[in-house]
Amino acid sequence: MQTLYLIRHGEPDFPGGEHMCIGRTDLALSPLGRMQAALLGFELAERVGRVYSSPLARARETAEGIAPAPELLPGLAEQDMGEWDGLRFSEIRRRWPELWARRESDKTIPMPGAEPDSAALSRFSAAVEGIFSRGGDAAAAAHSSVIRLYLNSLGAGMIKIPYGSYVVLHPGERPAPEEIGVLPHPELTDERCMALLRAAGNPGKVLRHCAAVAELASELARRLGMDAVKIRRAALLHDVARLLPDHAAVGARWLEALGCAELAPLVANHMAHPGDRLDEAGVVCLADKLVIGDRRCTVEERFAASEAKCTSPEARRAHAERRAAAMNLCKLLSERGVEI
Repeated sequence: MQTLYLIRHGEPDFPGGEHMCIGRTDLALSPLGRMQAALLGFELAERVGRVYSSPLARARETAEGIAPAPELLPGLAEQDMGEWDGLRFSEIRRRWPELWARRESDKTIPMPGAEPDSAALSRFSAAVEGIFSRGGDAAAAAHSSVIRLYLNSLGAGMIKIPYGSYVVLHPGERPAPEEIGVLPHPELTDERCMALLRAAGNPGKVLRHCAAVAELASELARRLGMDAVKIRRAALLHDVARLLPDHAAVGARWLEALGCAELAPLVANHMAHPGDRLDEAGVVCLADKLVIGDRRCTVEERFAASEAKCTSPEARRAHAERRAAAMNLCKLLSERGVEI
């Protein structure tokens, strides 16, 4: 049976991180959005013969995660949001308080100057019908509002689906959605973890460091009788948000959003594990502290190399606490009969 995977694009790169009303406002994907596009590619690339996209950058980049040159269809573009398009929601609430309050309970009330729902649905439905008419399994990257209008026209209601998820559709006089809001969850091989690191914008030195930490972490896990595959995946992705402040917490949030919740605690604690137990997170933390760049080292060498970066009393105190935790993890490792 012919299948269309109707995709909501990945997370956009909102300026300043503040969400805004975007219809025709053309934003690229955020690092998380690019990783969501990569996951879609891992899951769907071998299932489909054709890939289509809205012309807007956030959808096009999502489709490019599946195929390098998707066919652009103007009918898949997002609904024009009129006077609200490109404005932060905080500004919209300030400038149109009464209309905002009314739309909270009734989203059918139009935004000023916006493309009518009926017009957006008509051109989007025509685009979907055109895709079905060409035959073969396909993927199409589009946007929240037009997808919601289309699903509502099929009797599914105004369902909002997550960034980077898809709806499974089959052709018919009235296509029936088989699955709605499916988040891709392909197996994470070493190659795919490296692809996620690259999608997040990390340079080669970060990839080489993560690979070296993963080798050591999986070696320690095997010797300790732990889940070496899970620990290796977490170690490969422990610095996925390395270019951002508080990168351990950000990386953990990204993994949660990507459907990799089992890896998130290991990534969240790789900088500040308490050092009181040799659990999975402790193994990832210790492996990270035994690698400088892509070269293995001692805990003393690793912390001596980073000490000069600590210029405030708070930073020096945190540095000392992390060093003490890493030394205690080494002690616990030795007590288990595992020498580094």
